[in-house]
Amino acid sequence: MTITPARHASGDSDASYGYELPWAFEPKHLRWQETVKRFAAEHVGPGASQRSRTASLDPDLVRRAAAMGMFGLLIEPRYGGKGADLRTLCLTIEELAVVDSSFAATVHVQSVCAALLQHLVKDRPDIGADILPGAASGETFISIALTEPSGGSDAGNVATAARQDGDSWVINGAKQFITNCGTPFSRYVIVTAAVGTSAEGHRPPLSVFLVPLDADGVTVGASYDKLAWRSSDTHPLQFDEVRVPASALLSEPGRGYREVLQFLSWARIAIAAMSAGLARGCLNDALRFVRDRTSFGKPLASHQAVSFDIAEIASLTATARTHAYDGAWKYDHGHSIKDTASVAKLVASEAANRAAYIANQLQGGYGSLEETAVARHFRDARVLTVGEGTSAVQRILIARSLGLPI
Repeated sequence: MTITPARHASGDSDASYGYELPWAFEPKHLRWQETVKRFAAEHVGPGASQRSRTASLDPDLVRRAAAMGMFGLLIEPRYGGKGADLRTLCLTIEELAVVDSSFAATVHVQSVCAALLQHLVKDRPDIGADILPGAASGETFISIALTEPSGGSDAGNVATAARQDGDSWVINGAKQFITNCGTPFSRYVIVTAAVGTSAEGHRPPLSVFLVPLDADGVTVGASYDKLAWRSSDTHPLQFDEVRVPASALLSEPGRGYREVLQFLSWARIAIAAMSAGLARGCLNDALRFVRDRTSFGKPLASHQAVSFDIAEIASLTATARTHAYDGAWKYDHGHSIKDTASVAKLVASEAANRAAYIANQLQGGYGSLEETAVARHFRDARVLTVGEGTSAVQRILIARSLGLPI
């Protein structure tokens, strides 16, 4: 017996090997996980391949997720959010990534940016009350603009500059690879910019500004034609004499960049959870394929080499998930995650790439078809070793934590 390529999304049946982490979750976490899992199977998975092929974000899907409160998980209840912990966000990202990493990225970035803004305006409740309720409801998307055309992993290499002009700041520069800045819901972007002059041999100090995307001088460039996360929204941004009020400065002059990076260290753990979800999607697809297909007169799953490949994907999935929720549990319980986050992100993202490679290889020619879930997982896995700090950056951070002079 042969099968046609899997046109449906992954995740409609779910293997259970290695997923049980009873130490990591409370009953409320597991109830929420089941809710998101049903939502992903009913609403996210069925259109994932089509959205990927057309590189389009579905606004109705965003509204459905918003109605469940997915975009306000980390926002305080006083602003209309759920006030949930990191494990809740990670479970959400994981379950979405089982069927569609692009939509998982959409939820991830909005959650991260909303939480960052909440942190930056903690002493300015007027801004919080004005913007955060919309961020929590999904009506107001917030982006973060760190990466520059010449910067890459060197996020501190910032050419975008802000100069003070009376009671205003004027911003000039360019950013790239900015997620969620061109959707129907996109309203603000958090921008890092150099302020003042630098001492000889040193970079100029950096600050953080909140810029409306409809401000004069802000240009949202054409969306990228991407290899991965194709149906997430990603554009370059240009700032040409963009004038914002003094209140747009979200940090002490020269201290914003460090504060942003320190606060967002936990975002790497969410990427580890996304990696675990993608690996689970690969395991589901691979199991379905080898169980249904016959090769050399017997089920493909009965070949020892094939079963070993499946076992490796299962092990990689369990490894990614364990590292992700070890980090999330530690964060939620007040433990330092400085090193844990880098290890979790490195190990989980690399595991997801290996799982996607094996699953794609197992499906042979079908793995090369755009309409299959395994082809989408294979492409989406690539960005996991780049976003929130590349694998090389994580290795540097881990090496430094061990006292190595790097």
